[in-house]
Amino acid sequence: MKAFATIMLVANLATLASGFVAPRSSLLSARTSAPRGARASVHMNSLLDFVDGTGESYGPIGSLYRQGPVPLFIRLFQPEKYEMSVTQYMAKEDVDRNQAQGNMDAYFADPNGWALEKMSGKDRDYYKIGTDPQQMILTTVWGGGITSLLLWIFLVRIPARMAAQHM
Repeated sequence: MKAFATIMLVANLATLASGFVAPRSSLLSARTSAPRGARASVHMNSLLDFVDGTGESYGPIGSLYRQGPVPLFIRLFQPEKYEMSVTQYMAKEDVDRNQAQGNMDAYFADPNGWALEKMSGKDRDYYKIGTDPQQMILTTVWGGGITSLLLWIFLVRIPARMAAQHM
């Protein structure tokens, strides 16, 4: 049981971490065209594009930072639904992909609140929410700490107590 949970955890972390890697063609072009000292900055810029949405679109971690785990899970486990929602919003509202992704992430996180803001006439830039570097660091520290605590409780403490009770 513990081995299965560890394997699933590693697989999920590997899936999430794979989103941080830029497409192979962009990495190859960055390696061949950038001077040696600029390679790190090119790679860092692609990571920032992944989160802050300055490129064509942002990845799953960008959804997590902006609106939390609900849009992330929809994006990972129901990609057809997510993609269809984004493209329909782009066509309906005539906005770019980043704006559509930000709005759909906000919708999936809180449909009623998102609809209420749209009906009240407030026009928020949802794709810019949560991309402040200080907020991202705070979110990462808190999220990592809570995740570590929960994993420790469920993978170490509870099985240890259960094993002690059965002896």
